[in-house]
Amino acid sequence: MTLVRVLSPESEPELAVVRSLLEAHDIPVFVHGRHFGSILPGLQIGNHNTQCVMVPEEFAPDALELLSEFKRSDRTTPPRDDREV
Repeated sequence: MTLVRVLSPESEPELAVVRSLLEAHDIPVFVHGRHFGSILPGLQIGNHNTQCVMVPEEFAPDALELLSEFKRSDRTTPPRDDREV
């Protein structure tokens, strides 16, 4: 089975959301560097502690489409102002 990188998350919360999104759509997920990257949190330095989300090659088009929608909605969501009720 060939795995394809579809995303390098910028944070642990982003990784959790992306992983859940893909798994909810029955797309198998492997996080390369998961355990090593969690030992060295903070600044992501190239391949040193960067984690990346990988999926089987046959699922890559669907995963990339889901992730593009996720990234697009993330940018279009206005910041929340808790003071307004």
